[in-house]
Amino acid sequence: MPFQVPQFIEHDPKLLGPFTLKQSVYIGGALGISFFLYFSLAQTNFFLYVLICGLVFGIALALAFVKIEGLGIPLVIKNFINFNLNTKLYKWERKETPVFLPTKKSNKVEVKEEKTKLKIKDSGRIEKLNKKIYF
Repeated sequence: MPFQVPQFIEHDPKLLGPFTLKQSVYIGGALGISFFLYFSLAQTNFFLYVLICGLVFGIALALAFVKIEGLGIPLVIKNFINFNLNTKLYKWERKETPVFLPTKKSNKVEVKEEKTKLKIKDSGRIEKLNKKIYF
């Protein structure tokens, strides 16, 4: 009996309506900031309040919904920072390995190897190529 392979397992569960937990946190954070700014800034300069809230909501919506090649903006920013902070000097260092000297084989073994090499036929292009490789 064939088994079904689950698909679309990379999706986060929806928590608040159509939004995931991360999306809800970003949008809720923007709402909280705009609520705080309303009582501190909107009373004196409403135009500046609207401008700052537009910027905050734009950033929150970008963080919540924009994907670059399947990755969210926070992950792209984290990868960007890690790439720029880490060193980029790659140098190859030879590993110290012990040197093994080849041991001498008995004459019988060498004769057997020579006989197998001489069994190559002289006809055909593949055999000529094998002859060039082995001799």
